[in-house]
Amino acid sequence: MRLFSPSEFMIKALAAFKRFPVTLIWVILFTLLLVVLAERDIDDIFETYNNISLTAVLGVSWLIGTQFYIEQFKRKGLWWIKVIIILLLVAFYFTLPDYDFKNNNETPYIRWFVLLIVGHLALLFAPFITVWHPKAYWNYLADMLMAIARSALFSGVFYLGIVLALLAIEYLFDVKINGRRYFQLFLLCLGIINTWVYLSDFPKEIQHNIHLHFHKAIEVFVKFILIPLAALYITILYAYALKICIQWELPKGWVSYLIIALAGLLFIIQFIIHPLKATHISRVFKNFQPLAYWLLLPLLILFYAAIYKRVSDYGITEPRYFLIVIAIFITGATLYLLFSRKQQLRFLPIALAVMGLLSTFGFWGAFSVSKRSQMDEFEKMYTAFEKAENKENSDPIAYRRFSSITSYLVVHDAAEDLKPIIGYNPVEKHTDVNTWKLSNYILKDLGYKMTASDIEKKRVHFNNASSAAYNIRGYDWKQDFHFNLNGQSEYIEEGFSMMLNGKEILITTQDSTALTIPTQAFLKQLESEDINKPINDRDKLTLRKTNGLVDVKIIFNSINLKVDGGGQRVINYASGSVLLKVKK
Repeated sequence: MRLFSPSEFMIKALAAFKRFPVTLIWVILFTLLLVVLAERDIDDIFETYNNISLTAVLGVSWLIGTQFYIEQFKRKGLWWIKVIIILLLVAFYFTLPDYDFKNNNETPYIRWFVLLIVGHLALLFAPFITVWHPKAYWNYLADMLMAIARSALFSGVFYLGIVLALLAIEYLFDVKINGRRYFQLFLLCLGIINTWVYLSDFPKEIQHNIHLHFHKAIEVFVKFILIPLAALYITILYAYALKICIQWELPKGWVSYLIIALAGLLFIIQFIIHPLKATHISRVFKNFQPLAYWLLLPLLILFYAAIYKRVSDYGITEPRYFLIVIAIFITGATLYLLFSRKQQLRFLPIALAVMGLLSTFGFWGAFSVSKRSQMDEFEKMYTAFEKAENKENSDPIAYRRFSSITSYLVVHDAAEDLKPIIGYNPVEKHTDVNTWKLSNYILKDLGYKMTASDIEKKRVHFNNASSAAYNIRGYDWKQDFHFNLNGQSEYIEEGFSMMLNGKEILITTQDSTALTIPTQAFLKQLESEDINKPINDRDKLTLRKTNGLVDVKIIFNSINLKVDGGGQRVINYASGSVLLKVKK
């Protein structure tokens, strides 16, 4: 048994740095930067400096993939490709908007997520764009999975070990350790250690590793776990297809996700058994293809029918656009695996990556197509409302859909495009109206008398319109908070935490409650405000209470109220900042 060798570890780490210098320098610099930023306020990483965090994460897979691509060529001097990738990453950074808790436009972050997926897909084919060998490709994927598992194990064990050591020091020796240290340690382990160990495990001559290492455990896993699961999914889907044929109804949208799961499972099995399915003695391996894909093809009719139902009813949005892209990919991949003789599996991730990349920009992209589709839906509904004879009130279902479409277009910066339809820009006309209430005012302009729905009576939402800085002089600590559920606790500093408990807010220590802040009078005063408009007076969204131990001020940025079982208003969700001063 070969024991761990520190010298061997250092040699592999140094070799990884020489092979991936740009990637590791990128990871080290950004990880250390985020560690420094976390020293000020952890929330800054996800808010004020969110753009830096997103760009740093995005760059890792793209830079690794670039190195794998360059290594296919024997000639040197291709370093300029990495320069282009870094310049594109910098350009992407400047496309991200500054953090604004009031801005609900998810377009930049959806684009980031798609590019992140594309970057990881690139790792599945980057070393094999110009060369192809099925066994070398299989070994490469196996090495990649092993590297992921090993890096996760190393960094995970190291992190947990250090955390337990710090906790032992804190509780056994009464040494106070700032809670930020655990998060900073997490950044170091995930960023530097995990990435470095991952890159240390890849053989350099990837394309020449053609000796197949297929273990018996893999065969058992495929034969007795993956293939039976695929058979179960196929059985369920065919039973459901028979059900909707008998009842003569369109399929539910949820069936799309099960078909995607089935197709993904079949492709995973294909990747695992592809190099040896022709020579393996197992009939299961030999007959898996083409039987599985012939059974998948009829199910794709269900897939397209479910997509058609959603699109025809509600138009195209970004999730439905990507659902269509996935449906096209699955169809193309299935036909390719059925009728291609060569079956070069690298084309599957290449095709999906190209489709994902193309979907992020241009008039054909997800965001442009979705905006045009929702604009058409808005025009249809607005025309119907305009021509309706009865304008005493609108149909609740139609109104909710119209409100959703209007909000979507406003959030996606399409308010100006509504001018040709309604004659004005609703955001400019109703400058102090909440986005979700703009549709209400648009219908009022058409002569409708809108009344509050039951949901609006039971739940109300208020936003702080002021974005100006505020004075924190006289307080020891400031911490941002986001409460999603009653009873959630938020750490402030120096052992103090803040807990939302519906009718009251508790400031607690490890041993007891330091301060109780009742909220009923505050909430009753809020009910007199117009729920359609953000509140300009910050004092109306500020709570302050003090006792002999602490002085606390809570400034809400957003607060959502609901009616409890006793008919009283309670806080359902809140975000903002809490200021705390310790008196003794």
